[in-house]
Amino acid sequence: MKKQIIFASACVAILFCAWTLSITTSSTSRKGYFGAKRLFQNYVSQTDVKSMVKVVCFVETCAENLETRALSVKNTWAPRCDKTLFISDQDNSTFPAIYLPGVVKGYGGIWSKTVQSFRHLYKNYLNEYHWFMKTDDDTYVVVENLKYFLGKDSLSMHNPPKHNPDEPHYFGKHFSVLGGYTSGGAGYVISREALRKLEDVFANKRSPKKCEAHKKTGTEDVLIGRCLDVAGVRPGNTLDSQGRDLFHSFHLDTEVIGDNFPGWYYQYSANPPGRGCSNETITFHYVNPREMRLLDFSIYQLGSFRDREKQKFTINDFYVKSRR
Repeated sequence: MKKQIIFASACVAILFCAWTLSITTSSTSRKGYFGAKRLFQNYVSQTDVKSMVKVVCFVETCAENLETRALSVKNTWAPRCDKTLFISDQDNSTFPAIYLPGVVKGYGGIWSKTVQSFRHLYKNYLNEYHWFMKTDDDTYVVVENLKYFLGKDSLSMHNPPKHNPDEPHYFGKHFSVLGGYTSGGAGYVISREALRKLEDVFANKRSPKKCEAHKKTGTEDVLIGRCLDVAGVRPGNTLDSQGRDLFHSFHLDTEVIGDNFPGWYYQYSANPPGRGCSNETITFHYVNPREMRLLDFSIYQLGSFRDREKQKFTINDFYVKSRR
């Protein structure tokens, strides 16, 4: 009974948050996810969204989670990235997932997995993509909102993107302690120039002492923040116009209701917790496979008849057409 109540509460939180992301207020003042889709519709009609904001997503997972957590990511939000890599502790050509040399197996090896992943991206994808996003296998990403955040100033007329990928940028849920870094579970994204600078540090072209890139284990999100700091890259602002976070470190019900955060979070968070769920939310963390499918359905398929009639073109249509 207790488990049923917990799951029911999670479902209510998911549906409520999806509602805030998808339901619109009027034809002239639209909020949330469909508002972002409307902007993307105009953007697509003027330029090539895939060439302007190209994102590689890499999902850190392990063999035992491949057919559960990682599969749910693969079947929901991952295809909306321009490219997705599943980084595991062993190769799996069927899934597919890749193992990178130098990765230490087990949870303690997440730091080595992150270092090797970024080095792999630098070597193979630097010139092809603009942004590089790290997530866990229980992170949910609204990819369109991510792209909207990164390039929203270019969604009207022919302005350049708000955040130039050839400048050093680092975005995620900002923690202000331990020198400043972003939450690993909430996911974080760095620009192409930030990746260049990060590789300089990893390759010992700049002082690695603070960064500790050659450690096999460690607290991944803290250490990547230190390495980026050595590279001269600091966390950027990821709040919406109402001061609410776009990247979330916790489960949907915690973030939506805003009253069940652990004590340490109030000390760590750069933004005061409990301000609610942004209509332009990009990520949530601790999303299990069942909830991930429900959240994906709620955001991308569930909507009022009015919205379906008014939204003849959706970003999903664009993604389907672009893959033909």
